[in-house]
Amino acid sequence: MLFDRSYLREVVLKKSYKSMLLTLVLALAAVLTNFVAPAWCEEAVYVTPHLISDRSAVVPGQSFKLGIHLDMAEGWHTYYKDPGDAGMKTSVEWHLPPGFKVSELIWQKPEKFVEAGITTYGYHDKTLLAAVVTAPTKLTTGEKLDFKADVKWLSCKDICLPGKGSVELQLPVAAGGDNASSDAEEFKQLGEGFNGSVKDLSAGTAEKPKEISVLESNYKIDSASSASTGGASLLTFLGFALVGGLILNIMPCVLPVIAIKVMSFLEQAQDSPARVRLLGLTFSAGIISSFLALAFLVIALKAGGQSIGWGFQFQYPGFLIVMCAVVLLMSLSFFGLFYVNITVGQAGIDKLSQGEGFVGTFFKGVLATVLSTPCTAPLLAPALGFAFAEPAYVVLSIFFAAGLGMSLPYLLLTLNPAWLQKLPKPGAWMEKFKQSMGFILLATMVWLDYVLTRQIGAEPASFINYWLVTLAFCAWIVATFTDLTSTGARKAKVYAIAALVLGVVSWLCIFAQPQVMAALSNNSSAEKTVTASGDSSGWQPFSVSALNELLTANKTVLLDFTADWCQTCQVNEKTVLSNSAVQAKLKELNVVKMRADWTRQDPDITKLLSKFGRAGVPLYVIFPAGKAQSPIVLPEVITVQMVVDELNKAGKSQ
Repeated sequence: MLFDRSYLREVVLKKSYKSMLLTLVLALAAVLTNFVAPAWCEEAVYVTPHLISDRSAVVPGQSFKLGIHLDMAEGWHTYYKDPGDAGMKTSVEWHLPPGFKVSELIWQKPEKFVEAGITTYGYHDKTLLAAVVTAPTKLTTGEKLDFKADVKWLSCKDICLPGKGSVELQLPVAAGGDNASSDAEEFKQLGEGFNGSVKDLSAGTAEKPKEISVLESNYKIDSASSASTGGASLLTFLGFALVGGLILNIMPCVLPVIAIKVMSFLEQAQDSPARVRLLGLTFSAGIISSFLALAFLVIALKAGGQSIGWGFQFQYPGFLIVMCAVVLLMSLSFFGLFYVNITVGQAGIDKLSQGEGFVGTFFKGVLATVLSTPCTAPLLAPALGFAFAEPAYVVLSIFFAAGLGMSLPYLLLTLNPAWLQKLPKPGAWMEKFKQSMGFILLATMVWLDYVLTRQIGAEPASFINYWLVTLAFCAWIVATFTDLTSTGARKAKVYAIAALVLGVVSWLCIFAQPQVMAALSNNSSAEKTVTASGDSSGWQPFSVSALNELLTANKTVLLDFTADWCQTCQVNEKTVLSNSAVQAKLKELNVVKMRADWTRQDPDITKLLSKFGRAGVPLYVIFPAGKAQSPIVLPEVITVQMVVDELNKAGKSQ
């Protein structure tokens, strides 16, 4: 078995001189093993790894345990995660099917070894290193899933030899039921594991800390937000919803719909006061109706037993595809595609304007609302969090107040038409300005397409993009070969051709593509495999078991609730959480960074959001070391100084 220099490097870093002496002996033994030892050294096996599970089948959405069982030859031992004065901890790198999440390793209580005054901690004969694995909610019953892991260890007797091996296990997917495996008893002996300090175990006073469960805890929240809601009444939450809806107009996630709002003002500015008021009421009705429609949908889904939150529709690829199509068509209309070849005179144009005025204005209100829902605004977040846990009439009241708040600026402007008269007079510039607004809508479509790609993967998204190009081509066919003078027969023929082209491409790019159909059923193969190692920026992926373990071990944890479709989240992450001052403070206090990604449905994240009185993202929670029951909740819009101050308040990991 060949010597691994990375093992030697870690051992060399041990502090005591006795460890240094042992290290030199190990190094010499390793060199001899590599270059002059007989062949039987390489063939000898002193540690044999096996991958086992406490379940014989995987159930969608449920958790189970995987374990690395190490069998050791007589007299040989391996090491605990804190090996003591010398040695090397056993490490595991998981390779799981897409969508599965895994916790940090759960260790058995180690033994204490003392040789020549050197104290180490580890296991002899056998040991089990386990982890809690959570399956995604969408799996195909009967499907065979492969679970693999790469294991590295250092085994010692009279000499020490590094070793490594790859293990694998195949488990089927089952609909439910009791699927205890033949190895379940091994995990019962493991119990809840041991992650304590070896200093306590030397002292002989080792006690396993009381385990913390984040989903079962009752929190005493220390809120860094001005929107503290302790003991607030329904009337207070209605006020929060009204003001929060108003603030929603200036949130980063709402900025992409600025084109819709600006064009509405410009189109209404020169109309008669009575018509301006009616258009303002129509636009506001579109906003409020959309909020009420969302409220009824929330009530229906709650009645069906689903756990949902604000902006939940963006977790569905089908919804994103529809929104891409709608925003694309609206951008084409801003470029004038739907207004070419109109030669019927002023009367016909006036009629067309009247027809589009109210219907189009109402639809713009609907679209503005839909595109504003990815993120919550200050004050709106606690109001929605309150509503999602209350009866139907409260949900309707809160959503109505939020819709009224968002529509308030338009109501005020249109009820005072004199204010609109201060806008620039119409002219040729207005058409150019309108076309420039079309690019903002195209940018919105690119953002929606980015979110879709993150959810379903690049290849399925490419087919959707071909379909969107075809949709634009079909719109061009209709706009180019028909106008207000076209006969009914000609319109029917042109529309039939466009529908045929779109239908054929829809079949080729969507219905005939298994990857795309899987995405539409929210069962995409693009779901990321999450391991305990986290990403390159140091953020660990969220899992209930991993968070419980960190809090039980008295670590200070910064938990970032985010989603790819949340623009406010992305702004905060790039301008605040990635700031050098914040990163330096996190490192100084040894804070564990954990990211709860809500881009796709995750019931655990939804439940934990509700624990903090929130129905959507962003949300930032700091769990102070040793005070996990009193977390610090930050507001939706954060600053560098705010985060640094609250981290100082939370203190260092213990």
